[in-house]
Amino acid sequence: MRKSGNIAVGLFFLAIGVVFVIGAVKLQVGVPTEPRPGFFPFIDGTILIALSALFLFQAWGGRAGESHAFGKIKGPVLVVLTLVLYVATLETLGYVITTTILSAIVLKVMETKPRVLVLMSLILAVVSYLLFDRLLGVTLPRGLLAAFL
Repeated sequence: MRKSGNIAVGLFFLAIGVVFVIGAVKLQVGVPTEPRPGFFPFIDGTILIALSALFLFQAWGGRAGESHAFGKIKGPVLVVLTLVLYVATLETLGYVITTTILSAIVLKVMETKPRVLVLMSLILAVVSYLLFDRLLGVTLPRGLLAAFL
């Protein structure tokens, strides 16, 4: 049996995939040996389009899995709001601080123990900064820690 909600969800994610691909092409995609800024968003958008198309095909035929009621919605909403704030404050606060906060909130939503949460958030932020900024030469915002980095 066809469920209009499943079809609507499939169309929504299909549209997001199309927006990703269009944005990626505007950024220039490049080739696998010389990727440009739009390379990974292009791949992500293409995968999202393919998965959405598959889901729509199943939903149209009435074979999309059985739907379940939402569980706790507070966690995902908190993560999405944190991602918005992450983007808005990345330049000002810097990569290490914003990534530490984002990681801590995601780990908190996943109900990680406080000691592990703090340690893993700091390790993730510092190691990824060192990997990308120092080792791979990708310029990341230093923000408030510019004097120390």
